[in-house]
Amino acid sequence: MKKRPMLRDHLLNLYDFNCWGRDLMLTKSEALTPEQFDQDTRFPIHTIKETMVHSMSAERAYRNRCMGDAYKAVEKDEFADVKAIQEFWTEEEKQMRKYLSLVEDEELSSHVKYKVADGREFERVRLDLLFQLLFHSMQHRAEIAQMLTEFGQSPGNIDYTVYKYG
Repeated sequence: MKKRPMLRDHLLNLYDFNCWGRDLMLTKSEALTPEQFDQDTRFPIHTIKETMVHSMSAERAYRNRCMGDAYKAVEKDEFADVKAIQEFWTEEEKQMRKYLSLVEDEELSSHVKYKVADGREFERVRLDLLFQLLFHSMQHRAEIAQMLTEFGQSPGNIDYTVYKYG
């Protein structure tokens, strides 16, 4: 019986944490009014809705890049509300879990080339793209948590240890 790569286990664990935090932000966002959900804030991507869509779109982009697939960004106008974002993200999660469950260490250490919207081309190690996905999501999750707090819907402690050990 072939032993499952340890790196894959770590990636799946970190992705579980990523999804836990995302789901917490989505749940707290359900308590907002539609106006609050799409209200300008002092944060760089302006609204909770825009920040969620940006983060979701980036996660999809990094997965597609790792797989060598073409990618088209999603836009905030494609989503009417929190529920629509949640449904899209749930489908994206299924795709990411499928990729992570099959990827081998050798593939993670290989390079992938991709182009961004403005035509620039990059070459990156697949594992670095997955780390970027996780840390990019964490940055925006922290911003969303602060926005939610300012709207009276604090998600509370979003640390890894809270996820892992309750």
